[in-house]
Amino acid sequence: MDRAVQCQLPVHVGDDHYGLLTDVGEYGTALWLRWRGSAEAELAVLSDCSVVAPGPDRDGCCLFAGHSTHHTWEDAPEEVSCTS
Repeated sequence: MDRAVQCQLPVHVGDDHYGLLTDVGEYGTALWLRWRGSAEAELAVLSDCSVVAPGPDRDGCCLFAGHSTHHTWEDAPEEVSCTS
């Protein structure tokens, strides 16, 4: 699975992986591919994470609501892009 879709979560504990397929947009949701280890994947429509970074830029997190890891802007703020 990791060869076709990359897990968008930063380094994390556990076997659950999530790859962003497309931003649904108008409803604040996105279509994600969810898989565990090398098992079959399933589609999931998940709400966007609503947490924004402190400071003047107020960048939003590029992950889904309730994710179990750091927000995307906490890991590598100079490299994070929601579109990559």
